[in-house]
Amino acid sequence: MSEGLEQLIRLGCQREPSALVYAERIHALVARSALLQDRTLDEVRRLTPYMQVYTTTGAVQIIAEGDPGDYMVLVISGAVEVIKKDRWGSNKRIAIVTAGETLGEMSMLDGEPRFASCFTREPSIFAVLARDRFITLIQDDPVLGASILLRLNQMLSQRLRQTGSKLVATMETQRVS
Repeated sequence: MSEGLEQLIRLGCQREPSALVYAERIHALVARSALLQDRTLDEVRRLTPYMQVYTTTGAVQIIAEGDPGDYMVLVISGAVEVIKKDRWGSNKRIAIVTAGETLGEMSMLDGEPRFASCFTREPSIFAVLARDRFITLIQDDPVLGASILLRLNQMLSQRLRQTGSKLVATMETQRVS
């Protein structure tokens, strides 16, 4: 188990014995999940053995800004608040992530430090896909692994385009002022 996943347990998350028992519940998120979009129940059942499910009973930090990252999170239920420190060190909420949404993909893929901190704000259930397990998935089931990797790249590309558009809009607003 990676240091990051061991940290989840130290922070108060409860590790569930098997992600496979959550396959149908995860599959139910297909309609509202960019990662799971168009996945069949069979594909979700093939994916879940590579994941680990955790539960929380309340507010728990599951990702810390600046920490090394080697896993991503799929929220099954509950809500996760994403907080980023501004240049003055103040916390700014940048998103609320709910069932079907993911976070931590960038660090899982590139191994760079976490961009923001993430806190569950209510009892939550989330599935974790660690980098080493993702690599094993790609080796064991190349079609599914490549399909997940392609979807992750599409998601990150869309987010980059949205961020670029927001940046341009902000720059234009400042220019007008």
